[in-house]
Amino acid sequence: MIYIEFLYFKTFVQVVNSGSYTRAAIELDYAQSSVTNHIQKLEELYGGNVLLERKGKYMKPTSSGELLFDYAKKILALHQESHLALKEQEIKTLSIGTIETLAIYFLPELLEKFKRIYPNIHIRIIPDSEKNIIRMVKEKEIDFGLILDFPCQVTGIESLNIKKQDMMIVVPHDHVFASKTEVAINDLENETFILTDEGCTYRAFLLERFKMENISHNISMELSSVETIKKAVENKWGISFLPLFSVEKNVNNRSIKAIPLHDKNLNFYSQLLYRKEKSILKVFQTFINLFETSN
Repeated sequence: MIYIEFLYFKTFVQVVNSGSYTRAAIELDYAQSSVTNHIQKLEELYGGNVLLERKGKYMKPTSSGELLFDYAKKILALHQESHLALKEQEIKTLSIGTIETLAIYFLPELLEKFKRIYPNIHIRIIPDSEKNIIRMVKEKEIDFGLILDFPCQVTGIESLNIKKQDMMIVVPHDHVFASKTEVAINDLENETFILTDEGCTYRAFLLERFKMENISHNISMELSSVETIKKAVENKWGISFLPLFSVEKNVNNRSIKAIPLHDKNLNFYSQLLYRKEKSILKVFQTFINLFETSN
């Protein structure tokens, strides 16, 4: 009986919030007849008191309904709180899918802060392509995804834009571009490139822009390691295209230069992806907050 009454409370609160039996049925994924039945049973349990009445287009609580509504919300909140408290105890691992660039140059500082708060939580990093990271977040295979791309809009996934990232053309210190303050896409005609692997979002952006503008170019090397790419540029085997945060520490050694690519289509953000229910748990909310305040 207690479970049945709880179910009726849930339906009752949803009808009040929705203002309609129909909308409540859609939200709860019930048949409308089930919603109506739940409300009738709840009224019977409370001595036949009418709990809802129609006012214009909407269903509104009666005075008895308003009183019960407050109690019903508290009961549902306590139920959720008890489940969350048990889940918090069960969390032993936090899994993050991320591209290599962010894993090396962006993530460590934030993980250090998180480990100070939760030293016993095991962190599992899964390097992968953005396509796979989005899929793993959506299918609940990982807790969070960290990507670098245009703002992500995928049904069922929350996206936190952490920071708009400057994208750079990286060249040897004596390259003709080294003295420029910025480079346009047309300036890259006939240049030889050392690029990241296929599946990298900023590599895909650059090649798509070359295709759109019909710009001839040569790809001499494809490397999975950003550190190896920077070394190859330093050795004058070609130029590259990388986010600023991955080359900032190298620019000062005078062996390579990083020049901003000026392109109105360039709108890359580092982003944290997660399912909405993750933000309810305290451990995960703490992790999200670290990214929100990282700038």
